[in-house]
Amino acid sequence: MQAFKTMLRYAIRNRRLWLAGIFVPAVFSAATNIYLANVLQDYVEMVSRDPFSFHHVAVMLFMNLAALLLLSCLDDAGLLACSLLPAIMESRLRADCCRKLIRTSLKNLQKFRTGELLTRYTTDAELCTRIAVNDISGVAYPLIAGTGYAAAVLYSDTGLGLIMLGLGLSVILLNFIFVPKLKSAQKNILQAREAYTSECINALHGKMTIRQYSAGETMSRRIREASDRIREMEYRAVSLRTLKALTADALGGGCIYLLTPLACVLAAYGYMEISIVLFLNQLCRCFIMSTQNFAAAFVNYNEHRLSFERVSELLRLPEESAEREEGRRNKPAMRETDGTSVTFDHVSVSCEGRQILNEISFTVSPGECVCIRGGSGSGKSTLAKALMQMVDYQGEISIGGKSCKELPLDILRKQIAFSPEHSDLFCTSVYENIRFGNPAAPKEAVYRAADKAAVTDLEIFLRREAGECGELLSGGQRQRVSVARALLRDAPIFILDEPTAALDTESEARILQTVSDLKREGKCILLITHKDSTMRAADRILEL
Repeated sequence: MQAFKTMLRYAIRNRRLWLAGIFVPAVFSAATNIYLANVLQDYVEMVSRDPFSFHHVAVMLFMNLAALLLLSCLDDAGLLACSLLPAIMESRLRADCCRKLIRTSLKNLQKFRTGELLTRYTTDAELCTRIAVNDISGVAYPLIAGTGYAAAVLYSDTGLGLIMLGLGLSVILLNFIFVPKLKSAQKNILQAREAYTSECINALHGKMTIRQYSAGETMSRRIREASDRIREMEYRAVSLRTLKALTADALGGGCIYLLTPLACVLAAYGYMEISIVLFLNQLCRCFIMSTQNFAAAFVNYNEHRLSFERVSELLRLPEESAEREEGRRNKPAMRETDGTSVTFDHVSVSCEGRQILNEISFTVSPGECVCIRGGSGSGKSTLAKALMQMVDYQGEISIGGKSCKELPLDILRKQIAFSPEHSDLFCTSVYENIRFGNPAAPKEAVYRAADKAAVTDLEIFLRREAGECGELLSGGQRQRVSVARALLRDAPIFILDEPTAALDTESEARILQTVSDLKREGKCILLITHKDSTMRAADRILEL
């Protein structure tokens, strides 16, 4: 029921559209078929008279045709209204998922592979919306229409009506037998799609390596295996649906074909009129179709509920600010001090049982540049992440004497300008990539930050497209964009992670001059590098 309630909240934001789509088609479809059945009955009675008037028959057919077309148009209008809703709901659901992914902590995101997130964001979000539209209408439509058909048949012939109801219930029960099996098959299909999407992403991101090392056949094999897995799961689902068609659906079809001949036999023995046979034939067929659709709606609901469970896992991700508020509750307030010095006090970080940092203690004062060096995997970047509260740690990290764990995240991160070793570049212009450091910054500030980051040919370079993940830029150009973005932030604390690793001597000298300028401005600078030439800008060097 949780899936139903949640998706219903999305649907009732457009309650008029939703109500029209759910109830209008059901009511007018039932009215159309019952009216048609009565028309057929009247038609047979009229043409059975001897003699009958062609004029009266033609007038009756013309008038009834107009009424049937009107009812049918109203039915279609409701279906069209209903068809608009899924797109609106998908958009809102995906926006909520995006918001959660952006606001949750880094450790929560690392639980999911990229292919898994994309599958949940696209396929599962689409299937979720069907709960409030297709599944609810799939229940309401046959329930409303089927009740009308059953009442009309029972009123015309109680015996045949009871037989029809019994057969309809049998169709529903048989469909429910397949519910858990079809849900399991759908789960396997979604998991197989996740694996396939992940392999495709690997192939796209590793396109240069694949060509350089002639690994195309290996990657193609991995993608084929993932594709074969999807096909295997699809075959399993098709087999189950085929079995369902041969049992539950076949019984439903048998009901349609059985009840009409039975009514004909009763008519032959004088128990009913031929006109009643046509009436029953029309409504019995519609009733059995409604029961099949009613059962199918519950089968589909369980498959769609699986997608909801997968999407709701994303929607339940806690926001970083909420997690920190919980941790800060009932703790005494930290003392306030002047200045923006950064202090690491016995800081330790471990991940999956592996100790990355162990009892690290040091202080960076305003106007000081402290260099952190060490081998690969020694924890240099982890130290920066701990300061930005992106990883869990033991010990204390404070800014100006106030614990970073006590500061609201938005305030904390405004104090820090970060230039990572491998910067996140977005598929837009270089200018817009730099402006992510401070979206409110004027154009002049962007140009000034780029100049301090050793960017040459400013006008031309800033107009360039960075490409997906910055693939249209060289390694040195990506580093300049990263440093410029941090400089645009103009925060009291700077973390520069390998800012000159891919730069030439002239550009490196320009960056070191910028570091000196930041020191004179009283900034705290944490410089992570392995280059001896870059270490010259440091006042102290600490080795991990």
